Amino acid sequence: MKCPICNGNELTKEFYEKKVNFRCASCGGRLMTIAGMRNLCGDRKFVDMLWQTARYGYSEPGHVCPVCKETMRKVTLPLCGAGIELDICCACQLIWFDPSELERIPPPNPEKKKELPQPVKELLAMKRIEMEEERLNTVLKGSPSERDAPEDMWKYLPALLGMPVEVNAPSVARKPVITWSLVVLCLAVFVLTFGNLPEAIKEWGFIPAQWERHYGLTMITSMFLHGGIVHLLGNLYFLMMFGDNVEDEFGRVKYILLVISSGLCALLLHTFFDPRPEIPCVGASGFISGIIASYAICFPKARLSFMIFPRSFIFTMMTGRFWFAIPAWAAFGLWILFQIAMTARTESSTGGVAYMAHIGGVLAGMIFAVYCRFRRKKEYEHWSESIEDIKKTRNL
Repeated sequence: MKCPICNGNELTKEFYEKKVNFRCASCGGRLMTIAGMRNLCGDRKFVDMLWQTARYGYSEPGHVCPVCKETMRKVTLPLCGAGIELDICCACQLIWFDPSELERIPPPNPEKKKELPQPVKELLAMKRIEMEEERLNTVLKGSPSERDAPEDMWKYLPALLGMPVEVNAPSVARKPVITWSLVVLCLAVFVLTFGNLPEAIKEWGFIPAQWERHYGLTMITSMFLHGGIVHLLGNLYFLMMFGDNVEDEFGRVKYILLVISSGLCALLLHTFFDPRPEIPCVGASGFISGIIASYAICFPKARLSFMIFPRSFIFTMMTGRFWFAIPAWAAFGLWILFQIAMTARTESSTGGVAYMAHIGGVLAGMIFAVYCRFRRKKEYEHWSESIEDIKKTRNL
C-alpha cells in the first residue's frame, strides 16, 4: 500500500498502543481500521459519530484510499475542545491519520480486567495481522468469483441450500444480546411444543377471525411459534444474519421497538388482506421482515452473495464463477417483488406462507429506519453547529 500523502512511499505494519496500523516512514501518517479505532479510543460516541458522519455524506472529499484508490471522506468533529479532521474510506472501513492526529485520540478508560499472559497477547496480535492481510488481499487481488465468495467456511452450507450469505459484513461494535435472546426464545418454544405442535399452533397461533383470544396474547405468542424445523431454521438464519447489524445500528431499546412494531404490523396487514381468517398464523418472519427492511436501508451497499453452482452448471462453466454478489438494496428489492407477486396465490390456497404479513413487517421496518435516520440527521446538524462554533473560536 502507498502513502496517500507522499504518493509512493510504502506503508509498513506497526503497533500503536497494541493496535495494528500501517505507517508511512516519511510523513508519519498512519492507516487503521474502524475496528482498531473502536478499541483504541476511549470515547465510543466520538467513534460512532465519526463513522456515521462519513457514511451518510456530511463530509468533504479527502485523500485517496491506499487500498481501493477511491476518494476518502474528510470528517471534522469536535474533540477535547478543538476540531480534528480525519479521512475515512467507508468501503474499506479504514481511517487515515495525518501526522500527530492519532496521538490526539483519547485513550480508553481503565477497566479492571485480568490481563492475558504475554504469549497469548502475541498470538492474538499475530492473528489480527494475518486477518488484516487476508482482508486486504481479498480487496486488492482475486477474480470476481473469489471476491464474492465468503471467508467463513460454514457459510458454504447455507449457500448450498440456496440461502444468501454476507460478504465483508459491516463490523459490529457490541454483542447482539437481543438477537441472541430472540433466537433462544424461538428455540425454547419449539422444543416445548414439538411433542404436540398442531394443538399448540391451534391454541396459541394468531387467528384473524379470533384475534381477541387469550386477551390478545396470541398476537405475541404466534411470533415465536413455528410450523416445523425447516420453518424455524430458515427464520433463525435470517434473524442471525441481519439482526446483529441492525441491533448494533439502532441500539437495544430501539431494536426491541422495531421487533414489536414490525411483528404487530405484520399481523395487522395479514388480518385485513388475507382471505383465510380461520387459519392460524405463526412464525417470526413478520418482525424478521422488518429487520431485513431496516438492514437494506441502513446498509444498502453491504453485499449478499449467492452460490451459482450447482444451480446453473452451464453458466458456471461459461463464466468460471461459482459466486455472484449483489448489493443489499438490490436483493431487498427483488425479495419485495417476489412477496408482492406471491400474494395473489393465497386467494386460492388453504395454507402456506403469509406473504401479506411479510409486507406488513417490511412497511414497519422501512418507516422505523427512515425515522431513525431522520433523527440522526438532526443530531448531525447539531454537531455541525458545534464544529462551526469551534472554528469561529479558533479564528478569533
